[in-house]
Amino acid sequence: MPNMLPRERAEQILSEHAAGKTVTEIAKAYEHSPATIREYVHGRRTPGEPAARDDDFARFTAYCRRRLTDDPHLRTPALLAELRNLGLAGSRATFYRGMERHGIQPHPCPACHPARISGFVPQLPARQPRPSPLPVPAVPLAGETLVSFLGRLAASNLATTGDLLKILPPWFRAKIRWHDDRWQHDQLSPWADDAAERLARISGSTATAIKNALPAFGHLHAGQPVRAAAACRRCAAARGIMQPVPVHLPASQQICLKHGTWLPGPGSPQLSVGSCPDILNAGRRARKIHQRSTTEQLIYAITSTRPPHDAYENAWKQRIAALAKSNPRLITESSPQTLFQAAAYPDIITAAAESLFGSP
Repeated sequence: MPNMLPRERAEQILSEHAAGKTVTEIAKAYEHSPATIREYVHGRRTPGEPAARDDDFARFTAYCRRRLTDDPHLRTPALLAELRNLGLAGSRATFYRGMERHGIQPHPCPACHPARISGFVPQLPARQPRPSPLPVPAVPLAGETLVSFLGRLAASNLATTGDLLKILPPWFRAKIRWHDDRWQHDQLSPWADDAAERLARISGSTATAIKNALPAFGHLHAGQPVRAAAACRRCAAARGIMQPVPVHLPASQQICLKHGTWLPGPGSPQLSVGSCPDILNAGRRARKIHQRSTTEQLIYAITSTRPPHDAYENAWKQRIAALAKSNPRLITESSPQTLFQAAAYPDIITAAAESLFGSP
C-alpha cells in the first residue's frame, strides 16, 4: 500500500501535476514511488486522509450467509474456525466487526438464541432408577434431531414427548429446551453416556447406535460443517417412517445418490432428480472433489464462483423442463427456487472444480 503523504506535500504534488509535470518527474523530485504519486493524481487518495483499507472480510460474506442459512444453529466460534481454515486473518473482534459491517446475523435460529438460554443448566441427580423398555421400539436415522426421535418414539407408543421426558433424566429436558442439538454444554457432557444408555433402553436400541446416530450426543459429524435438512423421504420410508425427519447432513451433501433425491433445506419439498443424470453425476463429482479438498474449501468455491451465463443457460433450461415433467406439479410450482437450484447444480459444481483445481 502506498505511503500516506502530509497534506501540504500532497497538495503541492497535485499542483505540479496540474501544471504539466509527469508522474515520473514528480516522483523523482519528491523521492516517492510513482505508485504513490499516481494514487493522488488519479484521485484514488485525498490529501490528508488515510487510504481506505481493503475489506479482507468481504470475500467471505457469501460463505457466511450460505453456512448460516444451511445451519441456523451454527455458533460464531465454529464459523470463525471455518473461516480461519479458509485463510481469514485477524482477531475475533475483527471477525465480529466484519459480520456487523456486512449485516450478517450470527446464530439466526429464533427459537434458541443463546442470550435467552445460556443460563439454564439443570441439577442432574447422581442416580436415577432405570426406565423400562417401551412396548414398540424405534431406531433413529443418521443425523436425526433429538426432538424428532423422541417424538417418533412417543407416537409409536401412544404417548407424548412430555411423557418420555418424565422417565428420562433431566439431560434431555435441557437439550430440548436449548433447541440446539450440536451445542455440547460443559455441564451436560459428563452425563451424555448415561443419557444415551437410558434412551437406548426405552427405545430398544443400543447406546452405541444412539450416540452414533443422534448429533445431540456429539459423536456424529463432530467438528465438521453440517446443514439442516429433512432425511431423504425414500430412505425414511424404507424404515417405515412416512413423515419428514429433520436431520443434520454433511454441509456438502445435496443429493441422496441412492434414491436420486434432491435434499433442500427444511420446509422445502424434495425433488426426484433421477430424470437428470447430469445432476446425479454432479453429486458424485462433488463427493470426489470433497475427497481432494475440505468441506470449507468446497463450499467456498461453490459460493464464490459462478459459471458463465451463456455457457449453461440451455442445459439449465432443459433440466428444469425434465424436473418439472418428472415431479408433481404441486411440488415444482410451490418451490421454484428449489427447482432452479437443482437444475443449476451441475454447472455450479463444474465451476467450483475449476476454481479449486483449474480443471475444465
